[in-house]
Amino acid sequence: MDPHAAEHDLKLIHDLVDRTHRRIDPHAFHYVHWGLIVLLWYPLANWFALQGHVEWVIGLGVGSVLLGFLLSGVREARLNRLQPRLPGENTFITRQVNLIVAGCIGAGMVLSGLAPSLGFIDGHAVPTMWGIVYANMAFMVGVTYERDFLWAGLFIFAGVILAIIFQTYNGYILGPFMGLGMIIPGMRAERRVRRMRAEDGDTRTESV
Repeated sequence: MDPHAAEHDLKLIHDLVDRTHRRIDPHAFHYVHWGLIVLLWYPLANWFALQGHVEWVIGLGVGSVLLGFLLSGVREARLNRLQPRLPGENTFITRQVNLIVAGCIGAGMVLSGLAPSLGFIDGHAVPTMWGIVYANMAFMVGVTYERDFLWAGLFIFAGVILAIIFQTYNGYILGPFMGLGMIIPGMRAERRVRRMRAEDGDTRTESV
């Protein structure tokens, strides 16, 4: 066999395997809208707390969580008509990413209920705990899926360190760090999926 032809064939195989590995749809619009919610929620809650309006902090938190779950549910339901949004998807890695997100968010919800009620942390520290959850989640998604999230995890962790140092202003700090840390890699992931669909000649319109 001609060495040059063999090298060319190996390169084609490598490119095919690489494209298959990267053919993942993590439904990153969830990261984007949750990032936007946190970007507004945490600084506003911090301001309410400093003004002594604890009841407003609670109402804002409940409303923000309900809005986030509503957006996630509606957008997933409206996306069902495009399933699979990305034909030929690497479902193994997608399942890993989904498991990472579900595990981190589930653990965060349990801890945010138990830790303050059992006196492990003060209620004011709950946003910082969620910063740790987001940093860990983003980092693990970055290791499994795309490096953008890995850097986002480190960025959010830097915000957590600042929030620990300046605890009174943790919401002002974590809102931008967590929000942008989710929005930017989430938008890049969505663009990546749209690009792969365009390369496939997929003209279906997403209603999300």
